[in-house]
Amino acid sequence: MRRDRWIQIIAGVVMLASLLGAGWLMPAINASASDAQLKYTDEAAAGAPAPVVVAQSIGVVRGIIANYLWIRADKLKEDGKFFEAYQLSRWITQLQPRYASVWQFQAWNMAYNISVATHTPQERWQWVRDGIQLLRDSGIRYNPSEMMLYRELAWFFLHKIAGNTDDANKYYKQQLADEWQGLLSEPPYSFEGRKAAIKTIADAPERWDRVVELQPAAASLLKDLYAAGFELDERLLRTIESTRSLVSSPVAKASGMAEQFAQVTDASRLSPQGLAVRQLQPALTNEAYKDAWPLVIAYTRKRILKDVYNMDPGYMLQFMEEFGPLDWRSPSAHSLYWAAVGVERGLTRREQNKFDRVNTDRILFHSEQSLKRAGRIFYDFVSKEISYGPDLRFVPYYEHTYVLMNQRLIDEWGIGTPATFIDGYRNFLIDSVREAYMFGDHERAQEIYSRLRNDEKFFQPEHPDRFEAPLESFIMNETADRWSSITVATNDCIALLTSAFRFGLGRGDQQTFNRNIRMARAIYDYFYREVGNRETVLTPGEGRLSFEWDAMMLQAFQMVMTDGISTMGERMAVWERADDSLKLKVYDSILTALQDNFERSGLTDRMTLDQAFPPPEGLEAYRLQKQQEAQSQPQGPTLPIERK
Repeated sequence: MRRDRWIQIIAGVVMLASLLGAGWLMPAINASASDAQLKYTDEAAAGAPAPVVVAQSIGVVRGIIANYLWIRADKLKEDGKFFEAYQLSRWITQLQPRYASVWQFQAWNMAYNISVATHTPQERWQWVRDGIQLLRDSGIRYNPSEMMLYRELAWFFLHKIAGNTDDANKYYKQQLADEWQGLLSEPPYSFEGRKAAIKTIADAPERWDRVVELQPAAASLLKDLYAAGFELDERLLRTIESTRSLVSSPVAKASGMAEQFAQVTDASRLSPQGLAVRQLQPALTNEAYKDAWPLVIAYTRKRILKDVYNMDPGYMLQFMEEFGPLDWRSPSAHSLYWAAVGVERGLTRREQNKFDRVNTDRILFHSEQSLKRAGRIFYDFVSKEISYGPDLRFVPYYEHTYVLMNQRLIDEWGIGTPATFIDGYRNFLIDSVREAYMFGDHERAQEIYSRLRNDEKFFQPEHPDRFEAPLESFIMNETADRWSSITVATNDCIALLTSAFRFGLGRGDQQTFNRNIRMARAIYDYFYREVGNRETVLTPGEGRLSFEWDAMMLQAFQMVMTDGISTMGERMAVWERADDSLKLKVYDSILTALQDNFERSGLTDRMTLDQAFPPPEGLEAYRLQKQQEAQSQPQGPTLPIERK
């Protein structure tokens, strides 16, 4: 018994010493953890929901429970029980809110694994959106300095939505554009206009009493909104955008939707959104609220951005000034935002993984590149059609991004520029030279090319003469004799002409229209000057072909009016602005395809085909003229039935 007693006494002393030692070390451990931002509050679960408070109080058992839930959630996913798996994933994140990998895993599981196991674009989008919201609205709030989470969120926008690997990517793009146009309205095209719109939100008051102080009529306006069934929320903003779209949408204008809407007296005939528009009209048209509305809208947008989307309008404005004319309907704008915020906040953490930093910076590169290729968005809030086009305004901002990241790598990490950064930068500039030239912006093409020629970091020993040729020759070399083939020359000309119609004429941008036409004509003239003659051209393997300017103009116009890329709203805008001579020549040939596309667009209940695409003036006279010309032509040889 005496021996057992001594063992108990010694064990008790060791236990007491251990507890005293742990207590003595705890302040230093807490200080170190706080310094490294491994914890974010002095309280175990300050500001956390009830499940998190419970989780923090059960100690090591929390890990055992979390492991069990992980296994269970994975089994539910395999069994196709997605909603049960989703609920378990939320519990796991509540049990381990400060462990960033939990948020990363569960968000990826929803956006990638579960989404592709569903069967409709709507179901897929729901899971992708849930994954985004899990990171953006919760994971980052609990772990504000974890660069890994920002990188993951940015990647979801860039790869899952902006990319083309998911079969439902176009639906994702449409849903994101609809969400953000409803929130911020359609942005102006000009860069200054876009910055001014976001600055208005960033400068809006943080508190409602300040809004009333600046605009006393806002108090009465809010009462009227409450009486009409509205709150200062996203539904209010979407109803305002629906009201604006009644007079701005090409589909709405062509169908006379605003006039038809005004004539409806029976509210039961209106859709829920139409009813909301009708209910909001008295407050929108009240002259007493004319000056209060802009501030109320800006305040509402600011509160929603901060409270719902965990986004800072100040950061949004800062990144627009630094990274270019961002359109927040674009997924690439969001990938850039979260990558940039992640780098900025992650730098405050001393023990940040270098690979996380470099990979997050890399997303900035890819986001800028994506914005240059598809940063111009056309979205019709009425028809819900979306299309994308290139925006060369992002070229200098891509270069700024390179310089910024390169300097950070040198100053803060003591490492040189990765070779892949330089290769990507070089290829970006080469593509930009050709694209700027193809769009007719020769001055910008020459300026970019000069940088390629004069900056030694772009020199390639394996291609020492790559940037020695004059600009036109360089483009020719880089396109590997693209224009020496009549087929390629024709394709490039038609590409430029379709862009002229779609992005120039269709969007009222006369400058883009003119420069694309000039560039296409330059290729046309170059081909005949260097390769062929204006009568006939014989290209090996292609036979004797004609290469006629008027024919290509008609073909390009016809393609824009009948292809599956341009939205019905774009086509209506192009048709409205096009020259009657073009419309007369293609009307009969596109009528069948146009009718088919129009019926499949779902617009037949709003307008007729003739309302959307009015027949050109003089159509009957033109048809008669063509008939007479055909009858006056001598009968030519008939084609043989069989080839000998």
